[in-house]
Amino acid sequence: MKTLLQVCGKHQDYKMEYTVFLDIIGTIAFSLSGYILAAKARYDILGILVVSFITAFGGGVVRDLLTNRVPFIFHETYPISIVLLTIIIAYLLKLHKHTRLTDNIVFHVSDSIGLSMFAFTGAVVGLDADFNLAGIIFLSFLTAVGGGIIRDMMMNKVPFVLTNDFYGTIAILLGFLIWFIDSFFILNTAISVFLLVFGTAMRLLAIKYQWKLPKLI
Repeated sequence: MKTLLQVCGKHQDYKMEYTVFLDIIGTIAFSLSGYILAAKARYDILGILVVSFITAFGGGVVRDLLTNRVPFIFHETYPISIVLLTIIIAYLLKLHKHTRLTDNIVFHVSDSIGLSMFAFTGAVVGLDADFNLAGIIFLSFLTAVGGGIIRDMMMNKVPFVLTNDFYGTIAILLGFLIWFIDSFFILNTAISVFLLVFGTAMRLLAIKYQWKLPKLI
């Protein structure tokens, strides 16, 4: 079973055994959020499946297409299996009926890890494709929040990343830090772990203290 980082050509130094675990946690978190939103909007089973899959994989698929890669969900079976299993378990536990699920610390921790993981992965793909700083930051942002943006637009909502939470900013910051550190050829496993922990901690602090970017009006 290959992870996203294991298919990153010349940046294979970033391969880490725990990336499978982080992939799974991130996929569970994002597919779960898609399931809850779709269920609360009273979508049918097909609508729930579409929203869950788009939330979990939308950003990664667009990223892979931009970098001339075959989207990983088309040649790996475990991501799709994870989403289906998550939806089944969420339904059996009736998580869509828990109105305060977003206050659950487990949900927030897994979602924060997923954000950091996918932002990191997007940046590494950008490095492997020899993208410049703008391209790396864009791929980091797209991978982390692209699925949520597509989901919100499909559901006729303003993408939450544009109006609420200190969310996309963390993906942009991680993309910049990865580019900056890699320019000194010191992006190793220890630093990668630090960046993942840093991104996760920043997201959790943003939730706790309700950090938001300033608005003009």
